[in-house]
Amino acid sequence: MMTLLDQFEKALAGHDWYFQYSDDHRVWYRGKNDMENIISMNKQLDAAGLSAEATALVNKHKPATL
Repeated sequence: MMTLLDQFEKALAGHDWYFQYSDDHRVWYRGKNDMENIISMNKQLDAAGLSAEATALVNKHKPATL
């Protein structure tokens, strides 16, 4: 069974970090929903005392150009 931290990393790894630049509304909408899910999971991890681990995962997956 995947932990929330595992799910969070999977969501980060699969996220389209440049969705907001898309001309295709479907791509933008999917990226927006994915980001809302990532933010929600991040809040849950913070509440569980795993903010350092969550931040490390974000830094691992977020492109340096953002």
